[in-house]
Amino acid sequence: MSSSREALSARARGRLRYRAQPGWIPPMLATLSDRAPAGGGWIYEPKLDGVRVLAYVTGGSVRLFSRNRKQVEGGYPELVEQLSLAVRGEAVLDGEITAPDPATGLSSFARLQQRMHLRDVQRAARTGVSVELYLFDCLFYEGIDLTGLPLLDRKKVLRDVVWYDGAIRFTPYRTTGSAAMYRDACAKGAEGILAKRAESRYVSGRSADWLKIKCVQQQEFVIGGYTEPQGTREHLGALLVGYHDGDGKLRYAGKVGTGFDRDALEMLYRKLVPLHRRTSPFAPGPVPGGAVQWVTPNLVAQIGFGEWTGAGLLRHPRFLGLRDDKAARDVRREG
Repeated sequence: MSSSREALSARARGRLRYRAQPGWIPPMLATLSDRAPAGGGWIYEPKLDGVRVLAYVTGGSVRLFSRNRKQVEGGYPELVEQLSLAVRGEAVLDGEITAPDPATGLSSFARLQQRMHLRDVQRAARTGVSVELYLFDCLFYEGIDLTGLPLLDRKKVLRDVVWYDGAIRFTPYRTTGSAAMYRDACAKGAEGILAKRAESRYVSGRSADWLKIKCVQQQEFVIGGYTEPQGTREHLGALLVGYHDGDGKLRYAGKVGTGFDRDALEMLYRKLVPLHRRTSPFAPGPVPGGAVQWVTPNLVAQIGFGEWTGAGLLRHPRFLGLRDDKAARDVRREG
């Protein structure tokens, strides 16, 4: 790490700590905000519509972990191969896997759905969906713990120790112009931007030092049931979703009846049938009447929506996909 160390300030070099590569570093998470922070001392990155991964590179071997510590490298063989050649040494890197939409160039969570649940190299290749890995942080390199360094210093190391080519990308960032960056992201139909304190250390868990400012509201919700299909629709009508409150109770958030194609309906039904139960998993309160099939709340769905109503329900929600990188018990209301 000699060249990387020389690029750091004397103050940053004094914070370096040596230790064996850890088996796991829980990721740092951003806090939802309705606006970018005022004043200096922040950097701004595009908010990508993909899945978070931590890459552990040791002796040319690459392991990819989701944010809840599931190994996922089997679904992304091309990224594993390129990372094994691109990283100079032993490292732990933080990033986001995306699937670009060929028509718009924007990251598409819907396209990534075809890859993110696979763990088999052959099946992943047959999807025909190309993926990219955007790296934005370096937590460990060659026996040195970098989590105590300021973010900008970690980015200097990240840029230096990875060869960026092909599907391996360095996440671009800027230090000014957040308002214009946000307007441009929204105009293009992107998800939004991230604001991060330039001096922030890497702290596992959610932190106000990293903020996410979204163009379109979306977050994860737990599926607690579904209604019967109507008309020509097959398998199910609408998903009943919720989130856990501070006491761990599952609160009903609304009924999601759009955003499905035939394959999504079939996939959801196949996963929901084994979870059937007789009673509602939701805490006491308003829930839809009629023919409802309750399920054990194990599945997490990504849902886009317009806003929260005064009654605490989702307005105009739509299904975006299933997530397996976050435990149902960890799903909370973000806004």
